[in-house]
Amino acid sequence: MSRWTRRDLLLAGIAGPAVLRGRTAFAEDGPFPARNIQFMIPYAPGGGFDVYVRVIAPVMENYLPHRVNIVPLNVAGGGGSKGTAELFRARPDGYTIGIFNIPGAFILQQQQGGSAYDLAKFAWIGAVGEGEHYAIAVAANSPLKTFDDLKALSRRRPVKFSATGPEGTAYAATLIGTRLLGLRTQLITGYKGSADYVVAAVRGDSDAVIAGIPTATRFVRAKTIRLLASFERKSSFPGIPDATALGQPDLDQITIERVVGAPPGTPAGIQSIVSAALAKALADPRVQNWAKDNDLVMTSKTPAETATLVARQRLFFDRWKNFLTG
Repeated sequence: MSRWTRRDLLLAGIAGPAVLRGRTAFAEDGPFPARNIQFMIPYAPGGGFDVYVRVIAPVMENYLPHRVNIVPLNVAGGGGSKGTAELFRARPDGYTIGIFNIPGAFILQQQQGGSAYDLAKFAWIGAVGEGEHYAIAVAANSPLKTFDDLKALSRRRPVKFSATGPEGTAYAATLIGTRLLGLRTQLITGYKGSADYVVAAVRGDSDAVIAGIPTATRFVRAKTIRLLASFERKSSFPGIPDATALGQPDLDQITIERVVGAPPGTPAGIQSIVSAALAKALADPRVQNWAKDNDLVMTSKTPAETATLVARQRLFFDRWKNFLTG
């Protein structure tokens, strides 16, 4: 099975035949698309969202009615809010789309007062794969062997958890997850990415870490961490307690979702064309093989399903907004 190198991704070197699909839609300069499409990433190059877009964008090109380039554009700043705000203000002509961190985007909106953009008004295109659940892990050499050991430590003193800063979804997952589980915590924050804060737990900066399951799985395979609990309704890991066994079904709602949207007012016909191209790209063997290599489940959602997903996530995290922003 071939693997794409970082250079391959940056050069967007995925070839394939053009496939003509979708209804004809018209922008101001003729049938859509008539020119390149920008795919905005609200983070710096090199992170998970950046890699997702650079894998998927060149495959999407093959499933548009007219062959144009889909060009990744990094707009970093404000923990993701700068890029999201720019997308909100972009022309609604289909030539600018973007990827969103849900619930990170509306946690940021709450923290910053919500004046730069309104997530309820975006035109949703689809979702990039299944949402990622979280798990609690410790270093492989940790004296904590079970979740009961973690609870016992919490009774003696606050448990140290490494996490991203407040703008990160892992930060919210750690705060909410430990609160639901009744664990006393001390957060060690400021780590930039998922790998960084898991490595922090491995080297002993913290007692434990709450990480996305695909990320945690890679460290488990490397035998550098050990899982103590899964936030899934039904655990993917034999012998590891899940949300049901822990008596906290709400843990299953703590996920990170990667959704794609366009500026408010994007015509429905254009929205449908881009959505269909995204869905076909996610089903393409090149993307499916990459997903398998990275322990990801790469399925698609319609615009309506994506809107429902975003609304559901908003309702869940709204229940915790005072806790997260207080």
